[in-house]
Amino acid sequence: MITKQWLDKYELVKEKLMCNTDLESYFSKKQIGEINIDILEIGNVHFPTGVVFACDPFIEMEDALPYIQKVPAGIYPVKICVIPNQEYGNRYACVKVEICNRKPIRYELGMTGTENLEQVGEDGGFFGFGVDAGMGCIADIQTQEAYTNYLEECEDIDSLLCDILAKSYKENPQYQTKYGNWANWTIPKTDCNILIFSSGWGDGVYPCYFGYDEKGDVCGLYILFIDIENEFEE
Repeated sequence: MITKQWLDKYELVKEKLMCNTDLESYFSKKQIGEINIDILEIGNVHFPTGVVFACDPFIEMEDALPYIQKVPAGIYPVKICVIPNQEYGNRYACVKVEICNRKPIRYELGMTGTENLEQVGEDGGFFGFGVDAGMGCIADIQTQEAYTNYLEECEDIDSLLCDILAKSYKENPQYQTKYGNWANWTIPKTDCNILIFSSGWGDGVYPCYFGYDEKGDVCGLYILFIDIENEFEE
């Protein structure tokens, strides 16, 4: 349960947690600074309720908390901004769920209502989801329920996810290794799907931002793995 005290505190620090990077530029440009980028389209995600979450699917899929921000229920295209790199391997810098084609004017950090807001300093920073298996995902809270139910008849979910990723590579090898770096998996006997993808440099903590247009409506969700200008070029 999110408390009024937490919400009041969040309103005080909310502006400090905004993303100053233009995340939409990752999907509208061919280059960020000196770094070439490309776009990988990985299909659609179904948000039946519009209450969404992001997590490491191998670690936290059953228990991940949804964001307090919501999006309109619907089916939306998902894209990945890729940094092609022969030395380090192709890296996924940012994942976007495109709610509409309007441009964001601000990026609000996705929050679950459990964050320790006393940690927010003058320079802001971010809260995010933890990754321990080198993968992230985004899905609707109804999909989480369908996934939990499916676990009752699945003997080894980790092996299944690995097989799904490997199959994705065989069918869509661009910007993937043989083990698979992304997958669009629909849970059997449902219309609920999970978008799974490699997490930038691997394990760590990563933020999800809600992009709002000039009308104040959510026009996109962005999971930032690599801040290209501030991180990659260094």
